Amino acid sequence: MVYLQFFGIICLFPLMHGRDSSDIAGPKQVTGFYNGEVTIKCYYSTKPKANKNARKFLCKETAHQKRCDTVISTNKYISQKFEKRASMKDSPDEGFFTVQLGKLQHEDQGSYKCGIGLNNIGLFSTVYLTVTEDSTVPEEADLIFGQLTSTVLIPCIFDRESASSRKYLCKIGPSNCSTVIDSYGNVGEAYKGRIMLHNDQTPAAFSIRLIHLRKEDAGFYACGVGTYGAPGESKEIDLRVSEEVDVPNRQKVLTAAVGGSIVAECHYKRNVTYQQKYWCKWREHGCTQLMTMDGFVKDDYEGRIMMYDNPENGTFTVLMNQLKAEDEGWYWCVTSDENVDHTSTVQVKIKEGQPGLNGSKTVIVPAGNSVNIPCYYPCKYNSYQKYWCKWEASDCKPMASSGEEQDGLSVSCDKEKRVLTLSINQITPEDEGWYWCGVKQADHYGETLAVQVKIGHEAVPQDGMQPEGIPRNRAANLNNQEQEPPTSSHATTQSQQVVSIVLPICAIILLAGAVFLFIKWRKNSDLVSVGSYRTNISLADLDNSQHAGKDNTAVDHAQETDMDSSKDFSRSSKKGSKEDLAYSTFLIHSDGSPQEASDCIRN
Repeated sequence: MVYLQFFGIICLFPLMHGRDSSDIAGPKQVTGFYNGEVTIKCYYSTKPKANKNARKFLCKETAHQKRCDTVISTNKYISQKFEKRASMKDSPDEGFFTVQLGKLQHEDQGSYKCGIGLNNIGLFSTVYLTVTEDSTVPEEADLIFGQLTSTVLIPCIFDRESASSRKYLCKIGPSNCSTVIDSYGNVGEAYKGRIMLHNDQTPAAFSIRLIHLRKEDAGFYACGVGTYGAPGESKEIDLRVSEEVDVPNRQKVLTAAVGGSIVAECHYKRNVTYQQKYWCKWREHGCTQLMTMDGFVKDDYEGRIMMYDNPENGTFTVLMNQLKAEDEGWYWCVTSDENVDHTSTVQVKIKEGQPGLNGSKTVIVPAGNSVNIPCYYPCKYNSYQKYWCKWEASDCKPMASSGEEQDGLSVSCDKEKRVLTLSINQITPEDEGWYWCGVKQADHYGETLAVQVKIGHEAVPQDGMQPEGIPRNRAANLNNQEQEPPTSSHATTQSQQVVSIVLPICAIILLAGAVFLFIKWRKNSDLVSVGSYRTNISLADLDNSQHAGKDNTAVDHAQETDMDSSKDFSRSSKKGSKEDLAYSTFLIHSDGSPQEASDCIRN
């Protein structure tokens, strides 16, 4: 029993002793004048809910660090040594507390701990207090505290104007200070897509915004004007990063083909009321808003971007389609409340290839006519929910279900040809706009295709790609069967007129050719010229002769090759021969039936 108690004490000793934690951060050193005052500001993670209401404290370590005597705590305790010269304020919503010590004495100098816990062996950060009588106080590094995946703002304020000078932030290493970002457009590789430099209203100030914090971002930085180490103004930044997270960290690199689409899922806290949610494209000196949840859409993105909010899941989803090469880059999901913007980053890469959904990008239909707009999908989407919807800045309203009609609009699906068709009956100006074809699975959005419908005089031919699963050598043969363009009654009338003119001309040419061939055949069918004589040798007799076509009939081993002997000819004419089988296979493949199945299996 004694051994078990001893073992338990050994195991609990590290917990009793406490530990420095990344979830609470205080300055490493502060300096105050003798008989003056000093302020110690300590940050803590607000992601563990208990931290907001837990006890906060400042204690002073005794000799040999055997214990830490409480100076002040949020339980309204103040030690006798600091009575009437210590005060404390907690800001739980912002995640920090401040302790102010006044009338400093030399014996106040020493090592302190600011922390959270029921006693002084909880989570803490060590702070060293220096009391001096010198006329100047050394400048300390500014402490900036951020939580993993969150955002921090680093202010850089100087005494003189710096509008025309280089502004920079660099990370201090053992031998140099590597550039993080500067006003000349340089950005460190590890920070691309998640950092911005802002010029503030006063010429002597600028600020750095760093989003989606990583563990490796913690460390010492320098922000300044000019060049680090050279004459000029600069200040040190001590960036600490808490490792607590309460928002999922999803895959943030999305890849799509030119003309294709992406789906980005942005997470936020469900119990927070946000004034704004928006999607923007990052650049070194700002983030251009492309769409906001209240319906704003940048002109260049009209019809090809959409946002869906899901407060129950704490997510909003961004869909973009008709992607171009210039759409490659970094994007930000931003949720903004009263205190701060919460931001995450998404990288979009554009690759070679074809999008999954294919069809026309623009359709022009005469007023009053009807039109069918096809959307081709690959085999992999057979089990997905498929839809057509009409795009608006704040929503994409679903069209009628398959087999139903809604205000002259209907949707049909041909599963054999893998095409989802939107039909508009007697188009009116109200029907103009953007229509989206898309797929979903378990309430998660997938690929989308945007089609712009306009009223005009001529129908625009389809500019979509071939559906996935159709080999290139069959594309031309299947073009008329499966890749029909959007059709209208106006186009049908024009095609009928063309057919009525062309068919009689073709019939006359064919009849004249047939008469000419028949007359020529009659002249040569009964008589064959041999040498200088004419004789009534039948062509059938020539076909049955073993030596037909040979010049040297008496020589069995003449040096010539029979191009087609009667023996080989009779063998090749048999049913079930290899040549017939190959030809039959070609006909089957040209027909399309068996090949369609193999294409789907291969996909």
